[in-house]
Amino acid sequence: MLELGLARSCSGRKVEDRARLFDVLSPYDGSVVGRASDIDCRTLAPRFDEGSRAARKLQNTQRVQERLRNWAAKIEARRDELARIVSVETGKPIRFARVEVATAVATLDAHVSCPPVPLVRDWPAAQSAFSILNWCDPVLSTVREAATVLNSGRALVIKPSSQAPLASRELAVLWNEGDEQDALLCVAPSTDAVGMLRAALMSSQVTEVRFQGSRDVGTFVSSVCHEAVVPVSICASERIPLVAHARADVSSRCDAVINRAFLPPLLSCAGRISCLYVHDSLADSLIPALIDKVSSLRVGDPLDDETDIGPVIDDVATALISEQVEDALYEGATLLGGQIVLDGRQLQPMVLDHAKPFMRVCVEDLEGPLLPVVRFGHPSELPSTACLTVDSLMQSVNHERFDWSRFSRQNAR
Repeated sequence: MLELGLARSCSGRKVEDRARLFDVLSPYDGSVVGRASDIDCRTLAPRFDEGSRAARKLQNTQRVQERLRNWAAKIEARRDELARIVSVETGKPIRFARVEVATAVATLDAHVSCPPVPLVRDWPAAQSAFSILNWCDPVLSTVREAATVLNSGRALVIKPSSQAPLASRELAVLWNEGDEQDALLCVAPSTDAVGMLRAALMSSQVTEVRFQGSRDVGTFVSSVCHEAVVPVSICASERIPLVAHARADVSSRCDAVINRAFLPPLLSCAGRISCLYVHDSLADSLIPALIDKVSSLRVGDPLDDETDIGPVIDDVATALISEQVEDALYEGATLLGGQIVLDGRQLQPMVLDHAKPFMRVCVEDLEGPLLPVVRFGHPSELPSTACLTVDSLMQSVNHERFDWSRFSRQNAR
């Protein structure tokens, strides 16, 4: 079990022994996999002040890039441990967690490969940003936020998801080197997300609030920031319809759909599939084949290399999925077996046929292995928004089921 957040604060100072802790639970079996400091929102102001002081001493991005380069080397050296932390706290299958860590290192390599640039201080003295992250891809999200903000000459305080703070806190420990640049990056776990946001908005040092997560929460964060007249950057999860309309090579098309809808290793990097539109001429051949392939996906322990689908993140997400499916079935959609197969938070992947675009399951965020299928007869029935096509997916990856475990092993060398 991991116990993080007690050894160091964002600037390397000792945290008070009486700091509150909260348990981090495994989505797989509900066991306590770690504890993190529950930072009091009233203590955020000094962290922004320290970060801004460190940022104001930067004349160009060279020192930041050197520090990011060292950070990448530390992450690479601890890649297996970090992947395991991601897997136990988010339920992501371990082979996908390895892909996430490898992608994070590649992200840092890309940032440090650019030549240093001078920092023109023609804006106010405040030099801090505040970022709120959700539970998806905690290593990659933390690294991407840090590289983006620090390379702009500002400090960053990150409030990770209370469901998955352990990987972000471990990255903060790896960032520390015992000098003043430690204060450039602070990870502050807390169970009081609203209090942390309001504390950030009250700080004169914060020039930007950044958010990554669901559309509903993003709307709330944006509204609060606009009221406080603080710039905000929202990266809300995007949902994109997928369209299948060609009859040839049904098996390869099924593999392409499964790779994108059920087996994406990086949830924060690509739009999630909202539903699959299937032309009537293709439906009777593609949908049974798709259901057959989906039923063969392995659900289980995320630390098992053979697992394809890990657990749903929490009971709230499980209840939401159940409600969405029940509403869809009531409205006329069909599900093989007629009901959800659920064991705790272990949800058997589902293809929900005869769905309609107006159904909740096609409109709301999905937090589990579920693919609604909408049948259509004419292109005019497709949504007016941008869509992905199965053919475009097949052109971007191999037609066979993509072996992410092989990818992660190659990147671990």
